[in-house]
Amino acid sequence: MRNHKKGLLFVFATICLIDFGPIGSAWALRPQDNPSRIFPLPEVERPHQICVENGNVYIADENDILVYDFREGRFLKRIGKKGQGPGEFSSRPGRMTVLSGRLSVENSERLEFFSLDGDYINGIVEPGFQGFLPFLPVGKNYVGFPMEWLDDGSPSPPAGWIYDQTLKPQKKFYADLPMGPPPPPPPGSVSSGKTDVLMVRDFADAIVDSGKIYVADSRKGLFISVFNENGDLLYKIRHSLGKVKVPRGYLDALIKERQASKYWNSIYAHQNPIVPDYFPDFVGFKIDAGRIYAVRPAEKDGLYEVVVLDLKGRILERGFRFPLKPDFEMPARKSFLYDVEENRFVWFAYNDAKEIYELHIH
Repeated sequence: MRNHKKGLLFVFATICLIDFGPIGSAWALRPQDNPSRIFPLPEVERPHQICVENGNVYIADENDILVYDFREGRFLKRIGKKGQGPGEFSSRPGRMTVLSGRLSVENSERLEFFSLDGDYINGIVEPGFQGFLPFLPVGKNYVGFPMEWLDDGSPSPPAGWIYDQTLKPQKKFYADLPMGPPPPPPPGSVSSGKTDVLMVRDFADAIVDSGKIYVADSRKGLFISVFNENGDLLYKIRHSLGKVKVPRGYLDALIKERQASKYWNSIYAHQNPIVPDYFPDFVGFKIDAGRIYAVRPAEKDGLYEVVVLDLKGRILERGFRFPLKPDFEMPARKSFLYDVEENRFVWFAYNDAKEIYELHIH
């Protein structure tokens, strides 16, 4: 957990290069009692994450968090603001999670806690560099996935740790997780040659739900390990649902897309992109109302496969329901852009014709 400032710089540089862009709205819906809904979001300026819980939609914007009613799309309130004081965000708000009646929000190297009414409660300094994986309260403890810096200056793979209430590490409960892509070169640096960069990577993420820790790791198939608040393994969920081959022409299309990017000369021109033969078995998961929603890379008519499981891992249903193209280079990053509530996917998208962001519930 050394060189914390270097770690924060890496996170900042990586996030700045994310170009979320307008998110597609193609969707095929099975007959259901409640119709699909689209609500305008005139208050939203530059959203980058969504979290839906207990009938509220939380959208992290450039300077604060906007709250909307899930059923009516009505704007309710703003939480926090830009600044350095208690309950203020030094940079744009980070990952949001609702746990035990509190909204937790990552704020650079801090984790801030708000009531669901938006009142500031308190905050803590996160131990170590957590990267894109979450740092969350679980029961009386905290769970995180810090990365250390090796002697050659490269980051180590993240590993799961349990921390007590004083944020002292107590137990390493999960070995090294898959690594994300390497950091971009520093501005003005001169490249000595092209670097091989894997453009399709394994998926890793973690969710805390009802006092348990769910750790996803696609290297073993559709594989989720479940731990208690002390990091003791309770059980494992594992399914082999068939490999999805990376299609012919995928790499060519990716290179063409990057050549059109404003980052081509500074970053992508110095990379040698490569892809494996197969996608990971799953590339995203959410938990809502006692169900796990695992997103697979299998695609049909512009929709991606969703496997719904109970919390013990029994498959309840499978179908092509997910409307957003996965981020195969850093799959966990896509989890910022959608959520699940009442068996529905929820996300925001920019409407070019109306020049406004909209909330999609399907």
